[in-house]
Amino acid sequence: MKKTLLVATLVISAFVASAQTGYVIKGQIGKLGKPAKAFLLIRLEGKEKLDSVELVNGAFTFKGSVPSPMEATLRLKHDKSIDTPGRRIKIDGMAIILGNENITITGKDSIKTATIKGSTLTDESKKVDALLAPIYGKLKALEKEFADQPEAKKQDKTYIMDLEKRARVIEKEIFDAKINYVKQNPNKYMALMALNSTLGPGFDAIEMEKIFANISPELKSSFFGKQVAERIAHYKKTQEGVDAQDFTQPDVDGKMVKLSDYKGKYVLVDFWASWCAPCRRENPNLVKIYEQYKSKGFEILGVSMDKAADKAKWLKAIADDKLTWRQVGDLKGWENDAAAKYEVKAIPMNFLIDPSGKIIAKELRGEALEAKIKEIFDGRTK
Repeated sequence: MKKTLLVATLVISAFVASAQTGYVIKGQIGKLGKPAKAFLLIRLEGKEKLDSVELVNGAFTFKGSVPSPMEATLRLKHDKSIDTPGRRIKIDGMAIILGNENITITGKDSIKTATIKGSTLTDESKKVDALLAPIYGKLKALEKEFADQPEAKKQDKTYIMDLEKRARVIEKEIFDAKINYVKQNPNKYMALMALNSTLGPGFDAIEMEKIFANISPELKSSFFGKQVAERIAHYKKTQEGVDAQDFTQPDVDGKMVKLSDYKGKYVLVDFWASWCAPCRRENPNLVKIYEQYKSKGFEILGVSMDKAADKAKWLKAIADDKLTWRQVGDLKGWENDAAAKYEVKAIPMNFLIDPSGKIIAKELRGEALEAKIKEIFDGRTK
């Protein structure tokens, strides 16, 4: 079992407002001098700004200002080596959230292991780190437990199900701890980071919108705050229980097809592509379910994420996989207009829409999809 811990972006920052108009970063890394060079990379409103300065007897200084806390990276190059594409290099650096503060960084011979003082962002991040570390420790212990098992045990479905059940309990504990922190610290930038880290697949956009509403106006108006608000708003458009957004796309013969044409039926809007191996592996399951339930009012509308240059491959995949339902696509690849409306970032992705036009489920595949369709048409689950 491998669990992805969403800790990286969470534990590096927090926010306390400052009246200071700019930042000053003063570093002292041993006695390093020329050709050693420090770099400050700031990600400001979707764009990158790079500043650099040579070290003099180990010292360097960066000055500037940011309209609100921003993602930044401090990096030190110890010699004249040039980054070569395709070659892994050892990076001496640290990720920070930069605010308008006076910050000092001191280290013996490395930025990566240096200490930071004067940053309220860092101070608050340490508090949150301490809050979450014991809970993340439980997940790590679970990972170790699995790793220490003999191969036969690792294949035991009953054991795996129990392990996943225990992992979900811990993940819920992590989620609750983050949300509690957000509610108790609405004026801290770390609250935004914590909230953002909970917006994973299937998050409740309506509930998160309510929590976000209590964040301080200053934070909500920051660049990152606007990003979080936009993410919640976009996801809310495709949340279960909302009206499905209509779209129109040409089918394989160029005839325009509307999603609203399917009103009155259950329709699965399936985003896929000829080059997508997981999509192709799922297609036989879709074929089986469609053949079983199409006479009862179940439909599928396939939406291609292929590009115009790959239209022949798309058509061949339809034929090879024996997909007999309607297929549409504007052949713009990842720029597909319908995919943009539905916030499709990965495929396969699907949305199940009821006869009234509301989204009732999404991301259903394999047995989960079959069980849902059985529930609808047969009145029972598998």
